[in-house]
Amino acid sequence: MADDPPLPSAAGGLPVDMTSLVGRNSESAEVRRLLANSRLVTLTGSGGVGKTRLAIDVARRARRRFSDGAMLVELAEVADPALVALTVAQVVGAPTHQTDVVATLIDYLRGRELLLVLDNCEHLLDESAVLVRNLLSASADLRILVTSREPLRIAGEHVFEVEPLSVRRTAMDPAHEGARSEAVTLFAERAAAAAPGFRITPDNAETVEELCRRLDGLPLAIELAAGRMRALSPSELLDRLDDHYRLLSVGDRSAAPRQQSLWATLDWSYELCSNRERVLWERLSVFTGTVHLHAAESVCSGDALSQDEVVDCIAALVDKSILVKRVTGGRPTYRMLETVREYGLRKLRGNPAEATIEERYRSYYQRLAREFDENWFGPGQEQMVDRMRGEHANLRAVLDSLLSDPERGRDALGMASKLFWYWLGCGQQREGRYWLDRSLASDSVSSSERAAALWGNGYLAVAEGKAVVALDLLRGSENLARELGDSVNLAHATHLRGVAEHNLGNTTLGMALIEEGSAMEELGGPSMLQVLALEHVGWAFCLRQQPERALEVLERCRRICTEHGERWLLSWILTFLGLALWMRSDLERAGEHLREALAVKRPFHDALGIAVVMEILSWVAAAEGDAEWSARLMGAVRRVWEPLGDYPGGFELRGWSETTSREIRTRLGGNAFDSAFAEGRLLGTEQAIAYALGEAPPAKDESSPDDALISSLTPREAQVADMLAEGMTNKQIAQALVVAPRTVETHIEHIFTKLGVNSRTQVAVLIAAQRS
Repeated sequence: MADDPPLPSAAGGLPVDMTSLVGRNSESAEVRRLLANSRLVTLTGSGGVGKTRLAIDVARRARRRFSDGAMLVELAEVADPALVALTVAQVVGAPTHQTDVVATLIDYLRGRELLLVLDNCEHLLDESAVLVRNLLSASADLRILVTSREPLRIAGEHVFEVEPLSVRRTAMDPAHEGARSEAVTLFAERAAAAAPGFRITPDNAETVEELCRRLDGLPLAIELAAGRMRALSPSELLDRLDDHYRLLSVGDRSAAPRQQSLWATLDWSYELCSNRERVLWERLSVFTGTVHLHAAESVCSGDALSQDEVVDCIAALVDKSILVKRVTGGRPTYRMLETVREYGLRKLRGNPAEATIEERYRSYYQRLAREFDENWFGPGQEQMVDRMRGEHANLRAVLDSLLSDPERGRDALGMASKLFWYWLGCGQQREGRYWLDRSLASDSVSSSERAAALWGNGYLAVAEGKAVVALDLLRGSENLARELGDSVNLAHATHLRGVAEHNLGNTTLGMALIEEGSAMEELGGPSMLQVLALEHVGWAFCLRQQPERALEVLERCRRICTEHGERWLLSWILTFLGLALWMRSDLERAGEHLREALAVKRPFHDALGIAVVMEILSWVAAAEGDAEWSARLMGAVRRVWEPLGDYPGGFELRGWSETTSREIRTRLGGNAFDSAFAEGRLLGTEQAIAYALGEAPPAKDESSPDDALISSLTPREAQVADMLAEGMTNKQIAQALVVAPRTVETHIEHIFTKLGVNSRTQVAVLIAAQRS
């Protein structure tokens, strides 16, 4: 459809087409030509004209020109301007653990050759314009393609207006396929999909052409009309549309003609719905992102629409192309195109039910957050994570709505803190801290919700490696819980403050607080935080070189998790059990525990945990005498650490890792070590996991069509890298390029840094692998 919501991703960070793109070949070629000469191109046009589909087509055809490929960032669901940079960073894989996400994103993209598509920016123009300007200023090889109803209006922007599809009369028989206009071709394809057997005939060809002309060639309007072919003939469609144009002519004449066409089509589609279907359309428009059936039943049922009727009305709206159905994990979910949703919201505004529906929407997601927190310590965590990832846009929208109401600050605190395990366990630490920071600023009244938000924010800061910030938050939680007589939050804050103190080097005080908090947690019975406290005790014993004591504590943790069917924390416990067993030279059992931990972490996309496990696995391989496998894992784990920063969250791995690396380099010899390390460096995260688990031999990451090893290099740096691979000296390179030797040295320093290598041999291996 035109301006579709994002679809499942294919290779290269672009969505998979669910329907064919009709026409647009000349437009696509022209936009690609513009991108070759301009670093910023903005596609403008009215809603429903097909800006998103054209942008994706351009990106798919152009991405081979970019060594880093093309990435789509969907901004329609981002309501909070402060989340623009964070959303872009999350999509492109930039580190999000730093406080200044914009600066980190700029640094990450600097020197990368990437086509970045920012889709649906019209509601975030100021923030998008500033970010785009900053990114382009710092990244010479970056190209940005924007879709928006308005230009960004910044220097260097080339605006391309996307026109509707052509609707032309031809001298040939309009029923003849070769004579059809783009608009008629689109109608014919979509109508045939809605009503199998439909085709353009001499009897209906002129009617269909007139229908498309009345719709001004707008793809969305045409698709909505074509979806009605199950029930109506082309002539009946045209008659009904005529009625709406007559109504429109005495309405708002200030709207642009094409916008009038679109709204007339939506008015007409709305009128063709039953009363119950109209009610559901309006009410579903409060959802910002994906809609699950249970959510629709809970939020949208009530006056004029019973819960039992919701599912039938959803099916009807899918048939009418008002809703788009997706099947994820075997379960259907639904979405509205942004223009359709906007229409529904306009209808809902002023409706007596509006306030009730919006409050139900907020209440549903507050309840979902509570249920997530209550059920996290138990089975089914992987399914819970999938659900919450799919609900991310709605969670954001509700948090923002609560924070926009001065009277709902405490509700925001409660919801943001109940999502603690989502923020922590699913790689959302930076965003979790953003919402907790805002919530804490919105409500300063002493409450248990505030105490929970303080320790939650504090531990997320620990996970980001910000122990000083964490300590301040955790002390605040501890003091507030003590003031309130809140023993539950006091236990959490105490043991977590111990972790922060330990990470700052105050090991004696830290260990005492962890053990004190652990004892307090135990009084409340088995819980996630009680096991987390015990796990921290075991980790601290590992750091103190006391593996026997660590094993005793960690085995107890494992039993509790197994009894409750818990998986995420179990993966960390298995990790530290593997570490303790490695310290005892019990290598076979260490490897078993670590591989199990890695397999468990996989569905959670726990990047930090995956990096830690693979790091320790490389030490086990070294101790087992498999030096080459160890070196490859070392190379692979370097790539996994990149978006996280080195060893955040207090993971004191550097010393052990450097010692192992020196031993393996000595055992293999410098060249062989560099070669194996570089081979591992080729692996993307999924390939690295498969290799570590023994599922596959090392292979180049094929997650995108042109995922070249040197994709992060500028063209000049890539040229120097090629010369290095050929064995040329610095002096020879300088002479060949007619530059100063110092310039060559600077290029080589940048190449080593970007590729994560430290020798010419490693560069040569990477270049050779790219060419093979």
